[in-house]
Amino acid sequence: MDQQTRVLIIDDDAAIRALTAEFLSGHGIEVATGAGAPDLYAQLKTGRFDAIVLDVMMAGEDGLTALSKLPITDRPPVILVSVLGNDVDRIVGIELGADDYLAKPFNPRELLARLRALVRRSRLRESDAGGSVWAFGDWRLDAAQWQLTAPGGADVALTPGEFRLLLALVEQRGRLVDRDRLLAATGGEEADVFDRSIDVLLSRLRRKLADHGGRDLIRTVRGEGYQLALAAHPAE
Repeated sequence: MDQQTRVLIIDDDAAIRALTAEFLSGHGIEVATGAGAPDLYAQLKTGRFDAIVLDVMMAGEDGLTALSKLPITDRPPVILVSVLGNDVDRIVGIELGADDYLAKPFNPRELLARLRALVRRSRLRESDAGGSVWAFGDWRLDAAQWQLTAPGGADVALTPGEFRLLLALVEQRGRLVDRDRLLAATGGEEADVFDRSIDVLLSRLRRKLADHGGRDLIRTVRGEGYQLALAAHPAE
């Protein structure tokens, strides 16, 4: 990452906040910090950040609540951190759109590596934004606007985690997608936790698609992965 990379650290532990900021600054990253949700909202108004490191267990408004209030579109990648390492919090965080999760105490070098990977993927997505609208059958998916439109024109409300899962399938244009690729698409490095979240997300996504006539839109290939039943292509 270059000198222009900006990271926002929100953590109510002053010592962790200072040490993390010092470490990241020493690796050429511009760092801003805050102690709670109000600081998060205020800092985001000051300019663009390339990533956010957000503590879950904060005094006052917790990190999950704060994350749920951030706009889905034009939001930087988010790494949640928590001393609890609770599976439920991790899965909820992914559903709300977190890109990764680290349990405290964490190695700052691991945080740096994950930040680099997230920023790299985010910039690649931005460079490919021109082909962000997909069509499959009479369905349309707008990756830039985080919007899924069902046949007939109804908008389908998806959580960020559900949306990312569907986008990973759509981008493969009907080809088989294994669980590792889905894990990468929905975020997280700890496969034992996030593998379970895939099952939850798939179940909820399938139910929402079925409500709009897409009951068999996602196929399961036992032992291999999943695939979209319709061939997808960039919309004209």
